[in-house]
Amino acid sequence: MKTIGIIAEFNPFHNGHKYLIEKAKRITKVDNVVVVCSGNFVQRGEPAFFDKSIRTEAALMNGADVVLELPVMYSTASAETFAFAAVRLLDKLNCIDYLCFGCETDNIKSLPVIANILFSEPLDYKNMLSVYLKNGFSYPKARAKALTDYCNENNISDESDVAQIVNQANNILAIEYLKALKKFHSSMKPLAIKRIGPSYNSEKTESTFASATGMRKAMKNNAAVTKFIPGNCTDLYRECNYMEWNDFSTIMGYKLIQDNDFSHYADISNDLANRIHNLQSDYTDVQSFIEELHAKNYTHAGISRSLTHILLNITQNDMNTLIADDYLNYARILGFRKNNKILSIIKEKSSLEIVSKFSTFYKNTDGVTRMMMDVSIKADALYRMTYMNKYGKKLPTEFERRICTI
Repeated sequence: MKTIGIIAEFNPFHNGHKYLIEKAKRITKVDNVVVVCSGNFVQRGEPAFFDKSIRTEAALMNGADVVLELPVMYSTASAETFAFAAVRLLDKLNCIDYLCFGCETDNIKSLPVIANILFSEPLDYKNMLSVYLKNGFSYPKARAKALTDYCNENNISDESDVAQIVNQANNILAIEYLKALKKFHSSMKPLAIKRIGPSYNSEKTESTFASATGMRKAMKNNAAVTKFIPGNCTDLYRECNYMEWNDFSTIMGYKLIQDNDFSHYADISNDLANRIHNLQSDYTDVQSFIEELHAKNYTHAGISRSLTHILLNITQNDMNTLIADDYLNYARILGFRKNNKILSIIKEKSSLEIVSKFSTFYKNTDGVTRMMMDVSIKADALYRMTYMNKYGKKLPTEFERRICTI
């Protein structure tokens, strides 16, 4: 029995996600699909558009057999930390044969070449990167320039388009997944599948495929999205209420006025911490503040993640502690298909504690695992409170939330 692992956010689930699952299954001829999915806060540094239970149900209806949650400290982290934690979770299940992921590039063979350079960090590359960073480039731009220079100087001719490759979101994550497989000496085989339809951040909605960004914009504008989603999601989404960053503006403002030093939060440099401090008196709402903080050496997503870490009280010290403890020691089940045996296999082979009874596991854990769970619980409580305040409808607490089964 063969199994694919997929790392996803499904924010929200659409035809492109279904295509990825179906094509991966056709290529590998596997029996099962296990998904590691972000919870109620996602890697782009925002609250999830739909609650994680809705996204889990959509995935299970369209090819996933088990959905496990990536804890919020990792789901909101930089691409490297996000990828490493998610790959480590799948690897520790000890029954995943393939790691499948999407990418934008036609030159799929270039991804492992770039990943090897970034993983081994040759001295010449590191020196080039250092020069670009000292000249004020953001890390992503400095890395792209250094990689291009290194490939050109070492006659890696296939990498003439390296700058474009490493500046596209799915390619960036694909490279980080490949690095993670090397880091953990994983037996999982990588499978890259080229993305079809609009690009990651595209707002185009001209075919049967749309990016999650385009989907979210269309839904906010009450535009029809039925052609972009699997038919079985139509009724599911019709009853859903969405969340967006500015719904959290008041609590974000409160957090900002409670603190004067933001450098201890995860992924916030001293320079950005000072910029947040200097501009905090001008704060009105989250989206406007992100634009105000934007500068050539900070990406929009990087700033958004930094503010998410402030909102959720995710510190760099806590992050370092968890990573040093081999990332995570449990995997929480969000949902599964009842007619499939893969969950039983996971429970038998996994070196992680597979959590089905959340409250029982929480009561019996301590140390770094309890700390990670506490951050996730508080994050979900904040999402829940903000949702109920916006819509006047109840969401379950994490101790009340039921596992989705179909």
